[in-house]
Amino acid sequence: MMIIAMMAGCNEVRNPLLKEAAEIVHQRPDSARVLISKVATASLSEADRMEYNLLKVMTDYIVLHQAEGDSLISTCVDYYDHHGDAWHRGRAYYYRAGIRRRFQLGMVDAVKDYKMAERIAEDADEELLKNMVYENLAYANYYCLNHTLLLNYSQKFLESSLKLNDSVMVMRGLQMCAAAYSQMKMQDNAYDCIFKSLDYIHLADSLLRSDIYFNVGAMYEEKNDELNARKYLNLWKKYKTAASNKGNITEARLLKAQGHYEEAKDVVKNCITMKDPFVRINAMELLAELYELTDDKGEALKMKKQVDAYKDSVMTINHSLEIADWQQKYDEERWEEKSQRKMMGTASVITFVIIVVLAVGIWWHRKRVHELGFQLDENAKLINEHQAKIERLQQNGEASEQTIAELNRQIETSRQRISNKLLVGTRCFVRMQQKECIADLTPEERQCLIDYFALLRPKRWQEWEHTYTSLTPAQYVFLILQDDLHYDDDTIAKILDVKPASLRTLRSRIKGREK
Repeated sequence: MMIIAMMAGCNEVRNPLLKEAAEIVHQRPDSARVLISKVATASLSEADRMEYNLLKVMTDYIVLHQAEGDSLISTCVDYYDHHGDAWHRGRAYYYRAGIRRRFQLGMVDAVKDYKMAERIAEDADEELLKNMVYENLAYANYYCLNHTLLLNYSQKFLESSLKLNDSVMVMRGLQMCAAAYSQMKMQDNAYDCIFKSLDYIHLADSLLRSDIYFNVGAMYEEKNDELNARKYLNLWKKYKTAASNKGNITEARLLKAQGHYEEAKDVVKNCITMKDPFVRINAMELLAELYELTDDKGEALKMKKQVDAYKDSVMTINHSLEIADWQQKYDEERWEEKSQRKMMGTASVITFVIIVVLAVGIWWHRKRVHELGFQLDENAKLINEHQAKIERLQQNGEASEQTIAELNRQIETSRQRISNKLLVGTRCFVRMQQKECIADLTPEERQCLIDYFALLRPKRWQEWEHTYTSLTPAQYVFLILQDDLHYDDDTIAKILDVKPASLRTLRSRIKGREK
């Protein structure tokens, strides 16, 4: 209770408005923004001030789609790197990455922040943050023309959306996977994703619905199904926005298939200035094909050169190769780090198991030795009791010959047991005197050796019992070799079949048991 009270005293009470705003910022960012505006900033603690700054940046970014540079959010990142929990720290990195990417403050730095947010989210197993990070890393790699990483993060985004049971996100994930598969020329996989997205079409807003209809129409055009291609192209026109002309590429391809080359040129030219790099590249490549079909070789060659130049400019401006290499190295280093942690965890478990096994073995050995010693004492005690009983019965004249014979038989049996143990102990002691190796002795034989020595050298045995506490049989054997037989370390090591260096450890442990 004292520890709980101390911990409670060390935790600062969060501002209730900020706490409520943090809880609803992703579901109702407008309401969160209203709550933040009511906070009296003059009296905020350092922790509350940082949370206020973070939530203000988040709501400005989500609601107003604006940010005043990345200096304020960078302050939050620096603070939460030292003081924050996974929720605050992960979002600080995530929104700094978003600001840097959206307002062109450095694509490389943005991807690095996204990767850090990804690491925090995965370590904390926070599905919502993982979902947001995967989506934005997919978009970042889309605009960097990194097809492999685009597919990787599109798949992660789709899997995360399924875990969150968010149908709209699942639909977007399917569209992103379809685009990635299409760029990698894996058309069957792309078609499968496009068909699945139609199951969610009733949940889509106008923008997402127009994208789905465009993709379905483009798919049918690739399959040379003009009827269905026209059907979905008309649906795309119904929902498309003024800024989105990518459906014109499908329209131009249909016109090309009909031989209307000039009309197709006019249609596709509307797409060569779009911001979407893949749409723009596809439009330019199609325009180059149309120039060739109309025997305008010069324009066709010029357009092909423009395609190559545009690809190079996109790769250069977005630092595509640098970002791809950095992500790969980052993931490799993180994988190695995880592998090392896993190996260390496995090694710790194995070490723990070995320690437990050794402890159980030592306990069992001591228990067995104790039982053997107890049996020897019981046999000696039984002999004394039987002898006393025989004397008493003979004096009183109450015992029959049969009773006395039975008691004598029991005495003889107990003596036989003792003599057998002492005989074994004698043999073991003779082997030691002859400097033979005794490493093969069983625990029972070691105990017999110790019992024999206790009878052979009672004064020395009493001295050891007075000097030491609870020595093991192995330690008693070492003392017999060292203090009674006076062997040097090399001879003792040979008899025990151990390295001479091990004797120092054994000697120090015996020293540690002195009373």
